[in-house]
Amino acid sequence: MKQILVILDGLSEENVKDLGFMTPLQYASTPTIDEFIGQGKYEKKSFCVSDRKPDSLSCILSILGVKEELIPQNRAYLEALAANIDIDDDEIALRCNLVKINNDKLESFNGGDLNHNEIKDAVGRVRVSKKIRFHHISGYRNIIVVKKSDEILFVNNYPPHEYMGENINVLLEEIIKIDALRDFVNNNRFFIDGDEYIFYPWGASEKTELPSFYELHKRTCSCICGAEIVKGIAKLMDIRVPELRHATADVDTDLNEKAEAALNEIKNHDTVIVHINGTDEISHRKDVLGKVKFIERIDREFLSVIYENVEENTAITVLSDHRTSSVTGKHENGFVDVITVIKK
Repeated sequence: MKQILVILDGLSEENVKDLGFMTPLQYASTPTIDEFIGQGKYEKKSFCVSDRKPDSLSCILSILGVKEELIPQNRAYLEALAANIDIDDDEIALRCNLVKINNDKLESFNGGDLNHNEIKDAVGRVRVSKKIRFHHISGYRNIIVVKKSDEILFVNNYPPHEYMGENINVLLEEIIKIDALRDFVNNNRFFIDGDEYIFYPWGASEKTELPSFYELHKRTCSCICGAEIVKGIAKLMDIRVPELRHATADVDTDLNEKAEAALNEIKNHDTVIVHINGTDEISHRKDVLGKVKFIERIDREFLSVIYENVEENTAITVLSDHRTSSVTGKHENGFVDVITVIKK
């Protein structure tokens, strides 16, 4: 049986007071998902890896059947791989968000109010020493590459989307003890209309390997995605990643394009993974109603198209990798929604 696995990143969460103590998924108008639940199977599962905070890297790899001991601690190497950035064995990659600071507190993890041109201009002005390579990925997302050292590899990891409102000096306390990283941060502070912005390094990771999807499951696989982390996972696991023109890894992504790509890929592969990241991004922005509206769009523009057009005897599974609260903006441990239906 062929399978389409739809990962709605950060879809699940606790009941929300402003939604009448329902989750965004329960509150949203989702006739297609309702039909899936009525005709198929609805259950709760956890894909969280023990002894670490829930994140897309560990939870998605858990969903894909990768053993816990093989799951990397951080994801910068995989994002670099997705962007075709070479990382040598003696180098370390770090994620590097463009963030907004207000009174020494982290106000935004994703460039704040900067528009596309302002972000592009800021990236173009970045100054680096010979000890650092800087690579722009997309939007507020960047990668920096430095020589490997235990000091950098094991520095405390503070994902900016998890530490909104915290003192930036505390978050960077260990980072700025490392000369190359301290100089990078200090040399690239800038102000626009009185607002302060910096490039924030975090999530150091080194080159790693993973088993292929075929090795694990004896099934061919294709992955429809825009988020760099998922592209990196797919490339490392030898999963096909078709090119998308309008995938943004946010709520403005082209869901129709993803549906069309999934329907094309399932013709030639046993499994198709579709990753939709906007549910996580909107949650980090603490936009409860925005999350509800995006879930409704997914139901209308993606899931209904898949269900109407996919061949019979195809299993469709819709699930969340981890919880992301649209109230706190943070990832959370706990059970997530898993819905499976077979097109008959």
